[in-house]
Amino acid sequence: MKQGILFGATAIAFGVLVSLLSFVLLPFCSGHGDMIMRCQKTSSVDGIIGIVIAIFGIAYIAIPKAQKALSAAVIAGGVFSALVPAVIVGVCAAPHMHCHSISSPVLQITGIVIALVGIANSIYLLNRSITRQETLNESNHT
Repeated sequence: MKQGILFGATAIAFGVLVSLLSFVLLPFCSGHGDMIMRCQKTSSVDGIIGIVIAIFGIAYIAIPKAQKALSAAVIAGGVFSALVPAVIVGVCAAPHMHCHSISSPVLQITGIVIALVGIANSIYLLNRSITRQETLNESNHT
C-alpha cells in the first residue's frame, strides 16, 4: 500500500510539474496578433497531458486493482509529454527562441523522467505479482 501512495503521489507531482512548466514557468511565444504559433499549441497540449498524468496518479492511489494499467498510462503520458515539443506539435524553428532552446528540452527531459519512473514502477509491480504467484504456488503444494 505504501508503494501505491508513493508512486501515485509521484505521478501527481510530475503531472502538476508538467502543467506548471507548460502554463506558467517556461517561456513560450505569445504569438503575433491572431496567429497561433506551434509553441503555444505545445504549451497547451503538454499542460493538458500534465493534468492527465496527475489524474492517473490520483486514480493509482484510489483504485489499487488498476495499478498496472495506470502505471502503463503514466508511461504513455511521459512519452507523449516528451514527444509533443519534439515531434508531435513542435516549437518555433528559430534556435534562438526560448521555446526552442529552453522550453522544449525541459519538457522532453521531464517527460522522459516520468516515463522512466513509470517503467520502474511497472517492473516493481511485475516482480511483486510474480513473487506473490510463487508464494501461492508453494502454499498450494504443501
